[in-house]
Amino acid sequence: MPYCYISNDLKECALHLWNSRWELEDVCVALGVLPRSCYHWQSIMERDSTVERPPSPLRGHARTITRVVLNAMEDLFMEDSDLFLDKISTCIRKLTLLLFLTFL
Repeated sequence: MPYCYISNDLKECALHLWNSRWELEDVCVALGVLPRSCYHWQSIMERDSTVERPPSPLRGHARTITRVVLNAMEDLFMEDSDLFLDKISTCIRKLTLLLFLTFL
């Protein structure tokens, strides 16, 4: 079965019916959900007191280039648009080190 969005209302309804002594198979047929989904929602409900999926702990990479460094890079490009990457990376390292030492 392909992934499809199931609203929190439908999840709560499925759990309510299941807890009201409906057979799990009947709940699944009536609402068009899988039994393993009901077990998954039940475990989330027991743990978090809601059927809403908890947010992912993965948020992507931490931003290492701050706004100050980006502004400094923009200034470098305004002065000389033919800068080589090695010179840019050297300037970024110096600025990052300077910012790090400033906030210590």
